[in-house]
Amino acid sequence: MRFFNFYTPKISDIQFHKDNWELHEGFENDKAWYTEKRDPARIRFFDRQPDWPFDLRDEKAARDFFEAQSRSLNGVLIEIAVENIAGTECLVGVFKYKSPVPNDLGMYYVGIVWMPFEKFLFQINFESMEKGTTGMREAAVAMIVNPAPVKSDEEPVMLNSMEELFANLRKKPVQAVPSDDKKYDEMFAEHPLSKVRALLDHFRNNVKIDKQLLKQKPFRRVSA
Repeated sequence: MRFFNFYTPKISDIQFHKDNWELHEGFENDKAWYTEKRDPARIRFFDRQPDWPFDLRDEKAARDFFEAQSRSLNGVLIEIAVENIAGTECLVGVFKYKSPVPNDLGMYYVGIVWMPFEKFLFQINFESMEKGTTGMREAAVAMIVNPAPVKSDEEPVMLNSMEELFANLRKKPVQAVPSDDKKYDEMFAEHPLSKVRALLDHFRNNVKIDKQLLKQKPFRRVSA
């Protein structure tokens, strides 16, 4: 008699959180923590393959897709790349959005690891929001990159109140700027973008993946 060992994927097949992270949510297919710095970390399992019009053999298509998606959500893609993490084909991206807090001028940064397989998908998110005084990293790097003041031909805009100023600033689209470069992370280690990248590095260096999961076929988009 022959016995078949059918594998059923589950969130516990991927282990990466630290013992001192606080469990925030613990559902069967969705688990979330707060890190020691109170930044959210989450893993989700989807019992289906991704609905991408590409697979990870085409990194340019992945970039084009998520650049368009982030723009549609009023954000911007900072970086994205196909990587092999612990023997698994992954897509790793970093995104920037406006803070969801009303009238807040800070930015919200999200780092995502997608692990797509033939019949299912894992998604790991690391997030951090700018708090307190904002724009310090951008201003400091602007002085490093271009210490001379930049002249502008634009007419100054006259505003009648701080509320009008905030509203005007919130209307501006999110953009990738020189200070988003990874080379400035060490200089601004407590900036939310630096923290998101540090959490992604923690995942790369510490994740443990179940041997059965490693045997599963990667996601491939079959042409019609």
